[in-house]
Amino acid sequence: MKSIEVVAPDALTGDDIAAWEGFTARRPDMIGPYFDVRYVMDIGLSVPDAYVARLRDEAGEVAGFLPYQIRGRTLQPLGAPLTDYHGIIGDVGFEMDYRLLLKTLKADRLEFQGWVGGMEPTARTLSVVTQIADLSDGYDAYFAKQKALHHKFYKNLGRCGRNAERDFGGFQFAFERVTPDLLQWVIDQKRQQYARSGMHDVFGCGWTLKLLSELARRQDEGFGLRVGVLREGNHLVAAEICLMRGDYIHFWFPAYAEAYHRYSPGIILALKIMEHGAGMGVTRVDFGAGGESYKHTMTSPAQTCLEGVVTARPLLLSVVGDVVESLSPRLKSLRLSLRRRMRVIRACETCPKGRRHALQALIRRGFSRLRQPIAAGAVAAGAVNDNIDL
Repeated sequence: MKSIEVVAPDALTGDDIAAWEGFTARRPDMIGPYFDVRYVMDIGLSVPDAYVARLRDEAGEVAGFLPYQIRGRTLQPLGAPLTDYHGIIGDVGFEMDYRLLLKTLKADRLEFQGWVGGMEPTARTLSVVTQIADLSDGYDAYFAKQKALHHKFYKNLGRCGRNAERDFGGFQFAFERVTPDLLQWVIDQKRQQYARSGMHDVFGCGWTLKLLSELARRQDEGFGLRVGVLREGNHLVAAEICLMRGDYIHFWFPAYAEAYHRYSPGIILALKIMEHGAGMGVTRVDFGAGGESYKHTMTSPAQTCLEGVVTARPLLLSVVGDVVESLSPRLKSLRLSLRRRMRVIRACETCPKGRRHALQALIRRGFSRLRQPIAAGAVAAGAVNDNIDL
């Protein structure tokens, strides 16, 4: 790589778009909607300090792109913390000069989660595995396979469905465009969930809600936001906002009314969406990387992606942290949790007041966790759950 140019997402040219689509067409690991140039151009209208790095090779030809946002002197994936997957949009053999990238963009570090493709060998990373439901042989074949593997789970789920039928006649399912009212209902449920759990409210900053609203306005037939919904009469019970591209659906924001918890509406809805999607020609449903235990009863492990940071130079604080965490598994878990929470706060809160309030809440939660006795097994489980919350 010889040079880097910076452009706004909505300033990508026709040649840029053609090159971008050529790169992703040659990358089977980038078939998902987050790598679609339409996603980048749409969300770039809402994300503060949003850019695309245009990467040129020695011959001056466009060799790749990196959509990003900048927070202080930290680069993050464009749309973080909402964008689940990202990476260099380029051919498989493309070698990124990360030192040149950081120097050109006046940054000290690039932090990421869900990174697809190669990464600088000196980067500090951990691997996570994406969870995919394979519908390529149809829904019935998929369901039969999962039921045989996890008989008890699906037996209990069937009981939940029968209880719903007995108590109020069951749920009504629909797969729809995302309307402002549906979007607001999901956001309200998610914000209540964040308040209960103590997680950072990613929708409190405003721009993240605007991002979803912009995506919802796009009316392309094969790309954009869709929502699966369960209702009881006129009452919303559960909704799952999905990001769709061709035969690929990514489950993004699930929500359900707490009053219906005993009926497992979120899991019932996920299966309904997959059954409906298979009828539309969908072959892959992405549940994200890592996750709650129920995902493993509905999916199979797929590709590995990375979480971590690459810096211009080693940081003394990180070296000290490595030494300290080596003394205790609990400290390692707490450090990972803190790092993830800081990444989310840095991404969301672009004004000093928002960052200050978020950091105060983080400190209070940190002291609370330190006072809690945690068994070694619970520590490991907590590390997994932190990945979900963020």
